[in-house]
Amino acid sequence: MIDHQKIRSALQSADEEVRRSALHSLKDISHPDAQPLLFTAMGDESWRVRKEAVECYVSSKPDLNYIEKLLNLLRNEDNAGLRNSAAEAVIRLGSASALPLMNMVQDQNADVRKFVIDVMGAIGDPIFVPALLQALNDPEVNVASAAAEQLGSLGGAEAAELLMQAVLTREEVLFRFSALRSLGILAKPAPVPEALVKLADQDILKKAVFECLGAISDESSFMLLLNSFTCRQKNNRAAAVKALYKIYGRSQAASQVLIREEIQLLKGTAIVAGLLELYDNRDAGLTEALLWISVVTSDARFIPLLVEAYSDEHSADAAYSALKGFGRDALHEIVSRYSALDESGRSGLCLLIAECGYSGFNDVIQEAVRDPSPQVRIAAALAVGKLGLITLITDLVSLIDDSEARVYTAAVDSLQALVKFNRTAVLSEVDHFCTSKLPCRRKAAALLLASLGEQDRLLLLIKDEDPQVRKAAVTAIGINRVVTSGSILVLALVDENPEVRVAVVDALGELQDTATIEALEHAFSDEDVWVRSAVLKALAKIESGRALSIIKNIHAGAEGMVLITILKILEEIGGAEAESIIRHALQNSDQDIARQAAKSLEHFNSN
Repeated sequence: MIDHQKIRSALQSADEEVRRSALHSLKDISHPDAQPLLFTAMGDESWRVRKEAVECYVSSKPDLNYIEKLLNLLRNEDNAGLRNSAAEAVIRLGSASALPLMNMVQDQNADVRKFVIDVMGAIGDPIFVPALLQALNDPEVNVASAAAEQLGSLGGAEAAELLMQAVLTREEVLFRFSALRSLGILAKPAPVPEALVKLADQDILKKAVFECLGAISDESSFMLLLNSFTCRQKNNRAAAVKALYKIYGRSQAASQVLIREEIQLLKGTAIVAGLLELYDNRDAGLTEALLWISVVTSDARFIPLLVEAYSDEHSADAAYSALKGFGRDALHEIVSRYSALDESGRSGLCLLIAECGYSGFNDVIQEAVRDPSPQVRIAAALAVGKLGLITLITDLVSLIDDSEARVYTAAVDSLQALVKFNRTAVLSEVDHFCTSKLPCRRKAAALLLASLGEQDRLLLLIKDEDPQVRKAAVTAIGINRVVTSGSILVLALVDENPEVRVAVVDALGELQDTATIEALEHAFSDEDVWVRSAVLKALAKIESGRALSIIKNIHAGAEGMVLITILKILEEIGGAEAESIIRHALQNSDQDIARQAAKSLEHFNSN
């Protein structure tokens, strides 16, 4: 039997945990007995106690009478925690609380009516739409505004019609803000009433009206939006630009021609300067609209903006297309302002020159190679390779010594690209790399010798004193599949550096030379787990049957990375034996292995 007095005393304890723990007993008490205790706990100063009380209430599966008593707590003006807990409990109950909630839309207290409407929106059931539509006429603007806002997520076509009527008849600014936002969500594109368009005459409503028109208007309102490009406030201008672009996108071809003709008239005007101020790469919709206007107007003042947008991966493609439309003149315009560009602009310019294949800008690229920004040096290095600028090969070589790894990689990639333009020039630099005292240059030599087809010299670097050079040489052999190198690579299986040994095994796997199988099997006794795992993968590439034979012998004692590798290999090999081993691994105490076994089995069964 539950001791009510004991629970009541516990709920008055100064210890938060004592109060919270006392609530567990209330889960077994009938509604009438539990009600005063739970409602008291819902107003507790501790959010943890209040949360526990809400949990107890919801789990009790209350009837309508009990829910109505809970809703009465929304009238409590002295304890915000109690009101919020009651609201949370009602929301958790969902549609079960719909009837008593809708009855409270007529409550005499405006604050309660608004609270109830917010709760309806949080529950998110369309059953509340009639009550919300009724609340559009509430004498209290906060209540009507809340109803308009919630209809945006719950309403449909009927709600859109009534919202349109309400936004035209109710003059409160707060209501119109909410109603316009929801109208933009619900209404279908069509001609809009002139009265709605006239609302844009009010400065405080311009942005909201423009956004609504962008969502629901046909081309009939495009001149209003175009004329609004001169609005004094930037946010209004931005809203007009985005809205017009949206309308253009869904207009018929004839209307699109008319819109473009009007926008073309902006070229050379002061209006373009106002549009350039709007650019913000965080606003994807606005960026897209501005790029569109730049194409339509062909106004050269957009070029710096386009270069900046080109440096942003999200807008790069659209900006590139726009810049190409301006042709070489655009680049001359940008180059004249090069010193004023930030690092994104400078790198974007280098990439644009390269992508467009423009010649005659070697001095810009050369300056960028020496730029203090790694981002710009990377772009410059890539441009040298893409454009085949052999005259800048010395500048490119200087980046091999760059302390920034990404710059080094870009420089090597570009030197590889230059091979097709002038093999002799690249080979001459590689000759110096091979004898350099700097490991980074000998490492670059390994990668470049592979591109040059200098296999004999590449094989010599397998014995380099630096492990990173040896690793680069071995990796290059594997990537380029130097078929005559298998027997030499086998000798490197005993390299003192485990990273090099892993690279050797990977390369042998790429070569798929069956003559190396025996050496690989012997390498499975390597002390390094990564080497052993690489061996299994290499054998699976060369001859899956041999790999399966080894796996059958070792899987019972395998663990960690080796067993995970086995599972991944088996899911590709397939067959009853493979499935049996995978299923056995499902029971492994190592959670990573059990998880991989489940993934492998799922992949296995899907094929």
